[in-house]
Amino acid sequence: MKRLLTISLLLLLSASLFAQSERTTDFGGIVSAEAEASLGGPFGLSVEEELRFDHDFTQFDRWLNSVGVDYTCLHNRMNIGLTADYIRRHNDRGYYENRGRLGLQVTYTEEWRRFKFQVRSKAIGTFLDERTGEHRVNPRLYWRNRLKVTYQQPNSRFKYALSTELFWLTNDPKKGGLDNLRTVLSVDYRLARQYSLSLFARMDNDLQVNAPVDRFYLGMTFKAKF
Repeated sequence: MKRLLTISLLLLLSASLFAQSERTTDFGGIVSAEAEASLGGPFGLSVEEELRFDHDFTQFDRWLNSVGVDYTCLHNRMNIGLTADYIRRHNDRGYYENRGRLGLQVTYTEEWRRFKFQVRSKAIGTFLDERTGEHRVNPRLYWRNRLKVTYQQPNSRFKYALSTELFWLTNDPKKGGLDNLRTVLSVDYRLARQYSLSLFARMDNDLQVNAPVDRFYLGMTFKAKF
């Protein structure tokens, strides 16, 4: 528990690392659907579809398709997962490119009364399309760490969550290190035993970059669990 509290404190204090240079602001929206299913025993399967818009809701930013498998252990406290994503994204040059992404993540959960504390560490490699232009590093490797706190009253259809996530770019010699902070506030409503709807507000803040942007998203996710 002491380790969990230490990690939580480090993540919550990370906001002080914001760059001091002039910042710009953008607004957008996210619509997605997620489904989880048991493969028997401790193994599970997940799929996700996401559409994201930015530039004040006027531009289609990306389309994401994701599939993952996971393994749960330590009396349901630890989950180890592997994900593969296909991304169609609007890049900095003004056109859309195909990207592939692989992720390996470990999640640890502790519960205390009506609260659930979850720490996730995730390594991600994004493979960029060289046909759209040269990239300084390819694949782009990130190490992401997230703290999530969830609250739910017994027998309530509502579940509330707040999370903070740090992004470390690990393999770019010119701009490596901590470069993004993500904060998400969400409310889930259980529609039925297997289905729920999540409404959330997300804030992505660039850190220690030359032209930092603060991006604010409103989103909705339909979730199914079988």
